[in-house]
Amino acid sequence: MADGTAIPLAVRAAGDGQTDREHREEQYQALVEQIEPGDIPYIRLGELIEVHLAEQEDADYELTDVILLTDGSYKYSMPDNGPQTVVIRGGAGSFELGIHPAAFLSSSTSDYEPGATLRGFRLSGMSGGELQDIYFVLRTDAGSVGPSL
Repeated sequence: MADGTAIPLAVRAAGDGQTDREHREEQYQALVEQIEPGDIPYIRLGELIEVHLAEQEDADYELTDVILLTDGSYKYSMPDNGPQTVVIRGGAGSFELGIHPAAFLSSSTSDYEPGATLRGFRLSGMSGGELQDIYFVLRTDAGSVGPSL
């Protein structure tokens, strides 16, 4: 949840041995297929994203993210951004939405419009004694590189 907006997500057991990059890409694609393009939340850089888990447990989750194309596939062939630790206490935690370095790789000016960057996030951690991955996608901005000349 960010700024009162619920974020659609998918939760998958991570213990199936399929945690490689291609499997993660399939998860993002399946999630994007389920969401109408206009329903992917737009969250501004710097906003706080709240995580609320069903279990009221304490855990440390690992957060990674990637830049996606509109079909949910990876836009760039590079490692996921992160990891960043998200501390969950009593089933809740948060993190600030920061800039993704790869957002500046595009040569298309339309990719720098507000809300034009589609990012896929994966939170990975223990829940109920099992490793799980939580996937979600957001629209955000590439970021600011300073004042225009």
